[in-house]
Amino acid sequence: MASSAKSTSKRQIPSEPEEATVVDRISNLPDSLLSHILSFLTIKESVTTSILSSRWKPLWTLVPNLVLDEHEFQSNEEQSPNRYRFAHIIARVCALRNANPLKKFRLNWCYECDPIHADTWVRAAIARDLEELDLRLSPPHPFDFSYYVKTLVVLKLSGNIVINPPSSSSLGFPRLKNLHLQFLDYANYESFSTLLNCCPVLQDLSIKIYRKWKVYNFKINAATLKRLDFYGCYPLYKLVINAPALEYLSFTGFLEEDVLSGNLSNLVEAVLDVNSDDTVEDYENRVWDFISALYSVKSLHLHAETTRCLSEDSIFDLPMFHNLALLEFCVESSMWHVLPLFLERAPNLEVLILDKVR
Repeated sequence: MASSAKSTSKRQIPSEPEEATVVDRISNLPDSLLSHILSFLTIKESVTTSILSSRWKPLWTLVPNLVLDEHEFQSNEEQSPNRYRFAHIIARVCALRNANPLKKFRLNWCYECDPIHADTWVRAAIARDLEELDLRLSPPHPFDFSYYVKTLVVLKLSGNIVINPPSSSSLGFPRLKNLHLQFLDYANYESFSTLLNCCPVLQDLSIKIYRKWKVYNFKINAATLKRLDFYGCYPLYKLVINAPALEYLSFTGFLEEDVLSGNLSNLVEAVLDVNSDDTVEDYENRVWDFISALYSVKSLHLHAETTRCLSEDSIFDLPMFHNLALLEFCVESSMWHVLPLFLERAPNLEVLILDKVR
């Protein structure tokens, strides 16, 4: 018995050669897989892996995503990012990457943003079959966005950027499907329309405006558009929507006359937060007309400001909402008389959500 126990004990102890053998299975993976793994790290973490071994030294330069954020290079002792150190580091990163393909480029630079450096990096990125471009810039002078990129699928712009698109649609964005424009400026009254004409397959459009000293023209003629998110703080814009394939609409802002042009029979969900405007006569009628044009919608969300505008009108007239299955209605004590009208016009309603204004 003792001999048997002893024999079992020996089998459980690994031999010395087995202890000494260490197989680095990760380093043996192909470059494409390793660079994909590194794409989930920040640029700072990704570059750090180059010290592991000579095998890892060039791998970070193959990562198809390049996300540059000034705050990533801010030390704990600094009150604000160091402009010169950030610019120097990013210039070095871009130089070491050489001409390797790049699918996604994001630049977040607000503190003392240098538009010359930013322009250099953007031009280098779009020359490499770029598919996604995300710029969040706040330079002291507007950053002129006048590029055209035939390979782009996603374009996101935010900050002190002026849209100055090419005049010819042949120099536009033939593959662009997602366009997000937040708090930008536009070179002229027709700049947005010109940009949109350069995007023949656009599906997702988000617009946020926050400038009250200029008038903008947002004429949205997009046959392929499926999702629209519009946010306007001030009533200095002209908005016309003609998007027959639209499935989702989120609107926050002031209503102009004849906002909707064309049929919206494919609309599935609408979220409305219409601001009131006491300076416009019969403004409440505009709100009713706007909602009436959404009669094919399946899910309708009306925020407090919207229902308040509806309740201030003395004439209620709505079409039948045969497809409406969900209604979210924000109410206060003076708005209850509006709700029964919606219930009468929605024979197939399944879900009713009531939010009380506090």
